[in-house]
Amino acid sequence: MKKYFCRNISEIFHSRALNLYGVLLALSHVLSAYFWMENSLRLVSAALPLCWPMMPFCESFRFSDGNNAALFLYFYAALGLITAVAFYLQKRVAYFLLAGLLVLKVYFLSLSYGLMGNYHYMGFIVHLAFLFVPHKKQLIPFIIGIFYWGAGLLKFNPEWLSGVALVRPSFLSPLLQHLSLIYVVILETILVFGLFSKKPLHRYLILGQFFLFHLFSWHIVGYFYPLTMFLLLGLFILIPLGKEPWESYLDQNLIKNKSSLGLLLLLASLQFIPYMFSKDPATSGAPRLVSLNMLDANVHCETVLIRNLKNAGEIYDPFIRPPSTRTQCDPIVYLNQIHRICQNDDGNFDFWLQSRRSTESQLQTRLHIKDVCKKSFMALFWAEIL
Repeated sequence: MKKYFCRNISEIFHSRALNLYGVLLALSHVLSAYFWMENSLRLVSAALPLCWPMMPFCESFRFSDGNNAALFLYFYAALGLITAVAFYLQKRVAYFLLAGLLVLKVYFLSLSYGLMGNYHYMGFIVHLAFLFVPHKKQLIPFIIGIFYWGAGLLKFNPEWLSGVALVRPSFLSPLLQHLSLIYVVILETILVFGLFSKKPLHRYLILGQFFLFHLFSWHIVGYFYPLTMFLLLGLFILIPLGKEPWESYLDQNLIKNKSSLGLLLLLASLQFIPYMFSKDPATSGAPRLVSLNMLDANVHCETVLIRNLKNAGEIYDPFIRPPSTRTQCDPIVYLNQIHRICQNDDGNFDFWLQSRRSTESQLQTRLHIKDVCKKSFMALFWAEIL
């Protein structure tokens, strides 16, 4: 075990590019702390927590109030800055500090399903590769390439191509916006492979387009996602800047490196998991936990809770709709609320969730659970899969 960690630490600190990439990863935690401080304190200190399926008891670990959550984030941000300086000074303690930051981030994320987002999923995978997997300069660029490819597959639908799925409209004319959205799909699913060309010019042309894409997206999705991607893409700049050999080629060397190839194939295959458990992954929740999870459709839904009485059924809708467009029809949101309803009322309830994409006219049943209050925690939270 000691040799394993020593090999990973040695690989990082024998490459100035990887060492500086550690600085960028540490700064990604400072950025996360700022973003959460600005937007998410209420999510981790609210009286009615929204738990992840793998953490149904998240209320046991939550902060008592927003002030305590803020203190945690101040500490988290300060540790991120200290880690960035340690990497810059090539201090090996930075490796363990970054691992600690990852643990703190996972803890904070686990407090509320409302914190979910692609930017955290991608950062988590990159951190694992950076800290614990060899051949980092070869592997991490391919991981980022798979992220773009997977995101492009999710965008291949009428909602994205028409612009309906956008959180806010862009400043482009309708025709230019439509053409731009089509081009983004082409860029992410086809042209992305140019990042691994043996010709530097090809790599820089494609990389520049991704930087422009994220810069353009700023006025639509806000600052956090573009800045996170700029930090993750930093390795594409640091390797040539440090005059270190580029290793991420689509050639025989990758095929021979079975450990890296196996991990990349695993990551790519995870993007297809939602399609195995849901007819329409955009309307699902739990099936998407191991894959990219983005706003690829604008979903509308109706929820009904039916209390079964002796000779009749009482129908009502006690659910609170979340403000987030992505989660407003996510089954996990309503399964959380059912769990709390059942804690106060153990009656005989059936639950129905129907939803549709904004480009569809008919609602479809996504989830129907009979006797929901008789379900165990795990059976309820994983009802979409079980």
